[in-house]
Amino acid sequence: MRTTRWMWGACAGLLLSGGALAKEPAPRAQTQPAGRDGEFVRQALAVNELELRLGRLAAERATGPELRAKAQKMVENHTKIGRQLADLAQQAGMPGDAEMSAEQRETFARVESQPASSFDRVFQQTVDEGHVKELAMYQAEVSRAASPQLRTLAEQRVAALKQAVARAGQPAKAMSSDER
Repeated sequence: MRTTRWMWGACAGLLLSGGALAKEPAPRAQTQPAGRDGEFVRQALAVNELELRLGRLAAERATGPELRAKAQKMVENHTKIGRQLADLAQQAGMPGDAEMSAEQRETFARVESQPASSFDRVFQQTVDEGHVKELAMYQAEVSRAASPQLRTLAEQRVAALKQAVARAGQPAKAMSSDER
């Protein structure tokens, strides 16, 4: 009799729950996307975060109004790019958070520690060198991206970075892998 009551109770509970116990568990969102696109998005988010932080720093510390305006434009551009990359990350089932590498954190700390007398020069040199590396990274991704949205973003970044590198007077060619 106890078994019968228990079975009736279980059946009633199952019916009231809408059969939730009988359903298969919902698939969990991937935290690590498979493939090259996910790795690239992680890397691009980190590079973008460095550029964003450098821009914010220069917007506060640059001595010339022209460089402060350029830094503010960097912040606006990289905020927009960061949102696009975060959206792509979420579509791939990964978090859209940017995490800078140890090398990127060191680069930021080096620029941040500069005295006012050398800040503008070191900031500009760091950003210019970073744009050359970033250009190479996005150029490589244009041909590798599996996601059409990522390929489009990479193509847009290549065009913008070529202009930035040309303005800086640096060669707009991709660097070899040993120069990265």
